Amino acid sequence: MSAKVPQTIKDSLYSSRIIASPHIANIEDVPYVIEALVKGGIDWVEITLRTPIALQIIHLIQKQFPEMNVMAGTVIDPDQVAQVQDAGASVAVSPNLSRKVLEEASAKAMPFVPGVATPTEIGLGIEIGLDTFKFFPAEMIGGMGYLKRVYAPYAHKKIQFIPLGGITEELITEYTRENFILALGGSWISNKELIKTKSWEQITKNAQFAKSKLA
Repeated sequence: MSAKVPQTIKDSLYSSRIIASPHIANIEDVPYVIEALVKGGIDWVEITLRTPIALQIIHLIQKQFPEMNVMAGTVIDPDQVAQVQDAGASVAVSPNLSRKVLEEASAKAMPFVPGVATPTEIGLGIEIGLDTFKFFPAEMIGGMGYLKRVYAPYAHKKIQFIPLGGITEELITEYTRENFILALGGSWISNKELIKTKSWEQITKNAQFAKSKLA
């Protein structure tokens, strides 16, 4: 078994390029948020395990919106791997590179994308057999300029990154013009305030704008 991301999923992410990261506090808002994103052309969302209803949200999305792919974020404990897999997530993502989580993901054949921020972490991930990494927190540690430099020594390894953290719509083109960027994520499309005020049409417009900025 392996935790490596299958080519079919990588193809889907590369085709989409944008991953929305809505912070949904109330389960009743889920259908409205996801419908607004779908209308805007988004078919990947990251639901982080930072709220007590995260697993419910993942399950509900998969049940009501099969066209929406779910990435489970903040998977930092081994027992969370089975939880997000059972809920229906396609990929598990972590802010760090945890061997224990990776081992559990491998045992469960759950695609896993660990977070990296340094050449050492990238090298370790490659050594383990991975080729897809979360670059986090992207803008806070140097953004695209930094990522290009730490990627360069490993370019021949055909690795790809999913940057998250501080990315805004103004930076979409800068990131997506690079082929080693698989997709990028952010909360700007459907942030807390938009969900709180039930601004579903604005979420759709934000999603459409984000897609229009792709390189």
